[in-house]
Parts: sequence; C-alpha cells; structure tokens
Amino acid sequence: MSYKCEPYQAKNVLYRYEEVDRFYKARYGLNPYRGCYVGCRYCYVQQKKYADSTGLEEAKKQVVQAKINAPYLLKKKLEANIEPAMIVIGESGEPYGDIEDEYFITRRLLEILKDYDFPIHIITRFSGVLRDIDIIKEINKKTFACVTVSLPVVSGGLVKKFDGHSPDPKSRLKTVKELRKNDITAGVAVSPVIPYVSDGEEVNKVLKKASAYKASYVITGPLAIKDYQRTMFFSWLEEKFPRLVDSYERLYKGGENVEKDYWDKFMEQFKRKAMNLNLKVEIPFEADQLPGSRQEIFKLN
Repeated sequence: MSYKCEPYQAKNVLYRYEEVDRFYKARYGLNPYRGCYVGCRYCYVQQKKYADSTGLEEAKKQVVQAKINAPYLLKKKLEANIEPAMIVIGESGEPYGDIEDEYFITRRLLEILKDYDFPIHIITRFSGVLRDIDIIKEINKKTFACVTVSLPVVSGGLVKKFDGHSPDPKSRLKTVKELRKNDITAGVAVSPVIPYVSDGEEVNKVLKKASAYKASYVITGPLAIKDYQRTMFFSWLEEKFPRLVDSYERLYKGGENVEKDYWDKFMEQFKRKAMNLNLKVEIPFEADQLPGSRQEIFKLN
C-alpha cells in the first residue's frame, strides 16, 4: 500500500451538519484522519479540495494526515455543552487500518466519547474495529453504538477494480459477524451503488452475504460524481468500461447525482430484496435512545 502519513494539527474535529444526515442518522461528523489511504475508485475524497490539501491525486503518493490534537479538540467541544446527537466516525476517511495501529487516535476519541452521552456510528472496512469492542459496548450501555462495514461489491473482479486497498469481502463480513456475536448493532453499507455495474445481480449477492453473516441492517446510496473526482472517474471509466460512458453522461446529465427516476426504481427493488432476507434498510436508532431529557433535542429534520 503506497501512502505517506504525517501528523497534522487540526483546527476543528467535530463538524455539525446543517441537517441530520438521514443516511448515517448523524448530526455530527468526526474524522480522526484527514484524507484516506484506501483509494476506492469512486470515493469523493478524490475531489479537488482534498487532492490539493492532502496530495491525493493519482500522480502523487497518497498522503494521509493524522489529527494528533483530535482528542483535545473533541473534549473541548463536548465540554461546551453542545446539542447531543449521533456522531458518525469515519464518514470521509477510514478510521482503522495500519494508520490507526500506529496513532491510536480513533481509540482515544472513543475513550473520550464513552464519558459523554452521545450515540456513535462507526464507518469502516477494517477488522481493527474489533479491538475497540470494549469501549463500544460501554457506549452502547449508556446510549447507542453501531458499526457499519462498507461493502459495495463482493465479486472478486469488481472488488479489484473499485475497492482500492480494502480488505477482502470475507474479512469484512467476518467483522460484522463478530460484532453481532458481541451484541453490537452492526450492518453493511451497500454503497455506493455503481450504475450499470453493481446495481443488479451484484447487489443481490451483497444482500445475501449480509444476511448470512447476521447483519443487523443494510443501507445504500448511489454513486455521486463531484467536481475534480468527475474528471478522474470518467477518465478511468473510458479506460475500463468505455461502453458505459455515454450512459453515465445521460444518467448524471453533467451533475453529481443520478437521475431521480433511476434511483427511485432501484430503491423500490432494494427494499423488497432486503425485506425478503429479513434485513432492515436503515440504522435502528431512534431519538428515545438518547438518555433522559436529551430525547426531545434530537430530531430528524
């Protein structure tokens, strides 16, 4: 894996979304590391603003910045008595893997969070999250904790083309199963859905695997193609899937999001398939899982 890691003094570590993110059910985003070394072909971390600041262009060696002052910044933020709500960890960068084995920033953040009544949602691809089962359990006893393992594709050829330096699908599924054995809510993110590539039989395969490995839920979202990432993605698409270029041009119409009719039809089928496998299609978290009076503060609006 070719990447460089360097320490970084962040200005902020806990970001408040304008609205609660319905995909993650989170009000806040928390990323221990800046940038991501996994290098998934579809990832929006390839946007120009990230490439300029972290060197994540294809022509450069990948650079990931470890927010070494993140624990201090998080504690300071939490002590300011901010609105309690779900915090998603790893929304725009992998919080585990080799880099976490070196810096332990994710674990240190979890140790702080367990002393405050904030629910957490961890997004990862790595089994390293199993190291922190002890803390996750403590948080879950007080409020709510869940782990979503990202698994957009499972077929070997597609994993190789799209999933960068991700662990193999079986390893990720085993992580889900182990979390469930420890009574932790854990599910699979079948995301992003890659139009005309993974939106048919491949999705069926992922759902069946998720069910077989006892996932609590599945969530999904479409591929978004944003600014600088668009140039990179279409260049790659022309090389690997040239027959799809015109279809993508029509489907995205020069924007970053897929056509609404396409996605509505996909979601109708996705929900039906998930239901047939007894899989929930959202994270099982509600406001009443916030302790006491905090329930009224947290609203999905």
